[in-house]
Amino acid sequence: MYPDNNILTYIKWRGDIDFSTSPFNDIDALVLSIFSYLELTDIVNSDGTTITLDAAAKKYFADNYPRQDSMQYQQLFKLMAEANRFKKAQLSYFVSTLTEHTQFSAIKIELTDGTNFIAFRGTDDSLIGWKEDFESSFKVTGAQKQAVKLLERILKADNNDYYLGGHSKGGNLAEYAAINIEPKLRKRIKRIYTFDSPGLAEEVGAQLPLKFLQNTLRRFVPDFSVIGRLFEPAVISPTIVTSTRKNLSQHDAFSWQINGSKFETKRHRNPQSKVYNQLINQWIGNATLDERESLTNDLFSSLGAGGATKINELDNNGFGGFGAILLSLTTSSRRTRFVFGSLFSSIWQMIKSRHLTQILFSTDTIVGWIMVILGIISLTLPQYALRAFGALVAFTGIGFSVHQILDTAKTILKDKQKNFFIISYLIVFALSVALISNNRLLIFLAHYFLGIFLIIYSYVRLRRLILHRVPGLLRIIIVAIEAILAFALGIIIIVNPRAFNRQSIIIIGILLIIYGFFKVIGELFAQRKTAMPKSHR
Repeated sequence: MYPDNNILTYIKWRGDIDFSTSPFNDIDALVLSIFSYLELTDIVNSDGTTITLDAAAKKYFADNYPRQDSMQYQQLFKLMAEANRFKKAQLSYFVSTLTEHTQFSAIKIELTDGTNFIAFRGTDDSLIGWKEDFESSFKVTGAQKQAVKLLERILKADNNDYYLGGHSKGGNLAEYAAINIEPKLRKRIKRIYTFDSPGLAEEVGAQLPLKFLQNTLRRFVPDFSVIGRLFEPAVISPTIVTSTRKNLSQHDAFSWQINGSKFETKRHRNPQSKVYNQLINQWIGNATLDERESLTNDLFSSLGAGGATKINELDNNGFGGFGAILLSLTTSSRRTRFVFGSLFSSIWQMIKSRHLTQILFSTDTIVGWIMVILGIISLTLPQYALRAFGALVAFTGIGFSVHQILDTAKTILKDKQKNFFIISYLIVFALSVALISNNRLLIFLAHYFLGIFLIIYSYVRLRRLILHRVPGLLRIIIVAIEAILAFALGIIIIVNPRAFNRQSIIIIGILLIIYGFFKVIGELFAQRKTAMPKSHR
């Protein structure tokens, strides 16, 4: 899964080199920060009592110990326990807290060269942990408070100098703790390492001692970084690390590339991530603290509405769980709806500024992209294809009914007529919501709804032809073929849904992808302002 030049390989090939030959470096700081993700309850004490890393590993890998950490962390632990560079490190002050409101963990590691390192764990896969990340934008979190208390307790127990570090939220905790302890204790913090970690929101009252941070803070981010660019201090430039992963998955520190005892770096960040960062920072910056709080509470209440307690459980209930989340969001507070509205407004303004509206939001382009998405689902997850089609129909029904209700409310029809149409569209809306909110109902009725949808789509396309709203002979032929095929498929799906077995769904997926791209590319050419020279046609 991972390449041969990440932190695991670093330990394999350089783990036997002691600190007198190769002093403590940035890679060592990342190794220790990632080590904090291991759950070492009943192995490492929460006070100053120490245990060597290799002795801790023997207890951890004993047959009777309940290991629940990911295999990549277990592999890291094994390699460190075998490496001369790390195996005699002294472990102490292990704290792990997971309550209704707080996710926090940290550990002290004393290396054989006398380096004292406190590693703060980043966000785990619990919704509570992720919620705390959001909460740091409008208040001091429980994890941040615990980080300060733990750091003060450790520093008051001796007179040593310390390094702090952490990945993701762990880096944020390290930075927050360092600047909020007593000034006399702060002098003993010699370096802070943050690895793709969000900064501190000054609106929350975090008065940043810039001189202290300039002297101690070392920031590392992958070239596609979103999390590590939130609330980043403008005066402290990060080191941009090369990753083998794509986009947001670069947050995984196991994908970061290492050459010897140094990171492989880049001079410039990914241009696409700049756009995301600009959008998110503008959105968050324009929201008040109350709006940020309202958004966070409503968002995570909605995510938990489907029964999930962890991020990776959000899709366990299929479309039914998603429907519960969707319904919960629709009942969110006015502040939350306003903040979401401002996000969409920011996205819209960014798109308009780049003159992409005509291309991205024409009817044919939208249809094309939907075909591509459905084709990918059919090709990769054929067992979910029919439900995906059904969900699309449901969303279409929701959008259509809402649009018609609003239009009907503005008409000059008599009250009885107006009420009749509004009630009819409300029924469509209710059926669509019921369909997407109930997984069993979606599976049972998906092919009926899809068949009806295709027949209606065929009627709409034929109507365009009859009313002469399709310019050009080629487009007329294409639209006519679309209408005929949609009608035929709609009838087949309703009458004989079993005709769509796994093989036929995969074939349809391939055709949808090809035809979807064809429609998108065709629209791109149609939107061009200059004609193609004859010599190039």
